[in-house]
Amino acid sequence: MRRYWPILLVSLISLILTPGWVTPPAPVHAVNAMGLQEDFIRVAQQVMPSVVSLKAVRVVTYQPFGVPEDFFRGTPFEGAFRDFGAAPIRQRQVGQGSGIIINSKGYILTNHHVVAGSQQLQVRLNDGRQLTGKLIGSNSKFDLALVQVPAGPLKPAMLGDSSKIQVGQWAIAIGSPFGLEQTMTVGIVSATGRSGLGQGTYGDFIQTDASINPGNSGGPLLDINGAVIGINTMIAAQGQGIGFAIPVNTAKKLISPWLR
Repeated sequence: MRRYWPILLVSLISLILTPGWVTPPAPVHAVNAMGLQEDFIRVAQQVMPSVVSLKAVRVVTYQPFGVPEDFFRGTPFEGAFRDFGAAPIRQRQVGQGSGIIINSKGYILTNHHVVAGSQQLQVRLNDGRQLTGKLIGSNSKFDLALVQVPAGPLKPAMLGDSSKIQVGQWAIAIGSPFGLEQTMTVGIVSATGRSGLGQGTYGDFIQTDASINPGNSGGPLLDINGAVIGINTMIAAQGQGIGFAIPVNTAKKLISPWLR
């Protein structure tokens, strides 16, 4: 038995000096699910009163069959074509989008493509009021626009600092996808500085996997503190979970001259 003592002693010393024995591995960080849930609820309660639904009314005029009104003028077919319905056809079209109230005077930030070419802007507030909006300014390059409604004081959202966002942080979108007002979706910031997306020369989009659909355009992209970090503007049509937003710092610089 004595001859085995050296072996046992060496084994015991080896176990004692093993790093994993002396210093236990650090525990895996546990996510506080309850605390995170409360954060999401707080963001919803804080920001939803500042999110609006927009309807842009446009009247489109076109000729039947794509034939100009005076195409047959002066020909034997002029009368027959008129009787067949050659008069211009006017059609009312309604586009939908979202917006975010940025100050108590009723200024609302949204996308240019939501309001472009509209003859009337209908704004529905979170409290159910429906108001007529006035277009203050619009920029197609940055796809941003500023609308004002005759109401106040309104609750504005907090504008954040998009230069400080990091890939992997929480991203929260609120808007009216497919007309479903006050819809909130959650994801992360997937990338920053995205370019080459077919939007002219602009190339500094925030990419997110927070669900964005038609009708979300113009609504806010938020951080976990409820601050606006971007304005949702488009999705990748060929995939899912790929949406893009204009950084809020870009929006702040653009709309500054428009604010009165």
